[in-house]
Amino acid sequence: MNTVLGNKRNIVILCLPAMLLLILFVIYPLFQIGVMSFQKTDGLSPAIFNGIANYKKLFGDEPFIRANLQSIGLCFLAIVFNAFLGVFIAIVLSGLSKKAQKIIRTTYILPMVLSVSVISQLWLSIYHADWGLLNTFLTAIGLSSWTNQWLINPNTAMLCVAIVGMWWMFGMDLLLAFSGIKAIPETVYEAAELDGCSFWQMAVHITLPLLKNVTLTCVIISATGGLFTFPQVYIMTGGGPGDLTQTIMMYMYRQAFSNQRYGLGAAVAVVAIIEMSLLLLGIFWIFKKIPSAE
Repeated sequence: MNTVLGNKRNIVILCLPAMLLLILFVIYPLFQIGVMSFQKTDGLSPAIFNGIANYKKLFGDEPFIRANLQSIGLCFLAIVFNAFLGVFIAIVLSGLSKKAQKIIRTTYILPMVLSVSVISQLWLSIYHADWGLLNTFLTAIGLSSWTNQWLINPNTAMLCVAIVGMWWMFGMDLLLAFSGIKAIPETVYEAAELDGCSFWQMAVHITLPLLKNVTLTCVIISATGGLFTFPQVYIMTGGGPGDLTQTIMMYMYRQAFSNQRYGLGAAVAVVAIIEMSLLLLGIFWIFKKIPSAE
């Protein structure tokens, strides 16, 4: 093995297939999107170079600004209620009996087995204003004044869509965190227990520091999923009514595929990629400042 890995030509040969796929399916399309963002094109007529006109139009368009802010809000909601809450519940779960762990873990992971289409249809039946499960339940317990048109009301529509995405993906963060906890040697906890440490003292001073890299992974997955929220919005509301539940991905879809403004859609994609890159840099910087376990 050392002979193979010590030969640079062998390393290049082994990496070449993966590098070719990366260039062909990731780098080249990204380059094409960047070029298209400076063009005016409907996908049929010849493209016309129009400089930064697409970007000027975007940042002067109120629906885009609103959609962008809503996506950023979903991103931070996902970080808090998926990544951080997932780690917290995984820690609590690790202190329960094995039977309870299995039942609760399975309950949280079940939504991941279903496709986003099924999940969205399920929650549509819950939120429906006339025969939805949520309004029916509120009426049954005497809280009919709380019933609502959940996906139409400006105060609840975006939150309802956010809940669907977070509920669907929560199990992944929980599973990652729980697996990370199980990978910590039992001897570490046994030594801390002999020193008189309580469960929560061990959680704060042992589990969390040793879960730093796992938590980072959970935050990255949640942030990416939150910022690029699209399928549940498309299925449940289509971004409506109007642009009430429109995210940056929904805005891009409408511009590119509904309005045939592919140059403008590409500009939205470039902005989203830049925002995600800056967000990831910020996340890495914050976690770099957090002390690691010795």
